[in-house]
Amino acid sequence: MTELRVVVPEEVAERLAAKAVERGTTPESVAAEVLSQHTPQPSNGRRFAFIGMFDSWTGPSVAEAERQLEDGEDEGFGQ
Repeated sequence: MTELRVVVPEEVAERLAAKAVERGTTPESVAAEVLSQHTPQPSNGRRFAFIGMFDSWTGPSVAEAERQLEDGEDEGFGQ
């Protein structure tokens, strides 16, 4: 388990404390649950799902895109 220090507004701390009393637990446990629920899990067992996200790119190569821009053949680039 990793310890994480988070600074929250007083109102949030009070709401965490009230919810903890309702559940018979600690504010830290409630905060950990909230963070767990709102933090996406890594997809496909990979820690950094964004790595390789352009592996299936079918657009032009960088060199071809530069050539098209220089020749005025950008066909709506940035639209």
